[in-house]
Amino acid sequence: LLFIALCGVTTTYAQTYKSTSWSANFYLGASNMMGDLGGSNFIGSRGIFDLDLKATRPAIGLGTTLNAGSFSFGLNLVATRLAGNDAYSGQEFHLNRNLSVRTDLIEADFLVEWRPFSRSKGFNRFYIYTGVGGIYYQPKAEYNDDWYKLRTLGTEGQYLTDGEGPYSELDLVIPYGVGYKFRLSKSLSLVSDLGFRKTFTDYLDDVSTVYPDLQIQRDNYGDLSANMSDRSYEVDGVGEPLSIAGDERGDPSMKDFYLFSAFSVTYRLCHITCW
Repeated sequence: LLFIALCGVTTTYAQTYKSTSWSANFYLGASNMMGDLGGSNFIGSRGIFDLDLKATRPAIGLGTTLNAGSFSFGLNLVATRLAGNDAYSGQEFHLNRNLSVRTDLIEADFLVEWRPFSRSKGFNRFYIYTGVGGIYYQPKAEYNDDWYKLRTLGTEGQYLTDGEGPYSELDLVIPYGVGYKFRLSKSLSLVSDLGFRKTFTDYLDDVSTVYPDLQIQRDNYGDLSANMSDRSYEVDGVGEPLSIAGDERGDPSMKDFYLFSAFSVTYRLCHITCW
């Protein structure tokens, strides 16, 4: 059904383009998360200004694309492990907060590419794109040489009586970006891509709002939950948590954000006439 629908879209360009083609894509690149951890001298996320190169992690993926004139329509699956760490910042607030995370993430997306200069030599393979996607994400943190899922610990009091409940493991994303395709042969192309992902969650890094009452947290959900909520006690010379209930832990007004920078190999499988 998807194939029929996409082929139907190409009829608008029937007078100019005589065929479409399918291609398979293999994606290898890097990811970087801009969230509440690390980054600039602010509480919370400031988008691209929170870029920490030390937080860069590998990303892999695959997909298929239908090429039709100046447009392409792609389905893709990408996996990565996002990272955030207050130690990457160097700012006093972040260093004292002392939180870190790794977030396993899988993204499935539908992308529409447009080559605005498809008839100009030199720029004909430049493209811009947008689309819609969904992600599964699982923030974790290390404690005493073991990794724990933070969502289940309710580090901001989500499971307490007045808490909001656990955040979802699923979210929508809006992908957008730019790229360029270098043709290596009649069927093979190397693609350079820079893509951004707008999310609708502030919990990619498990940090968003305020600290819970650590004693209530400890009494109801154990030492591990309280210890992972406020890790300032691990900073040299502190020895005990610095927060009190209601202190800012993050900034919920800015959603988390991540990006991909990658090269992919595209192999054209076949030509198909759609009319």
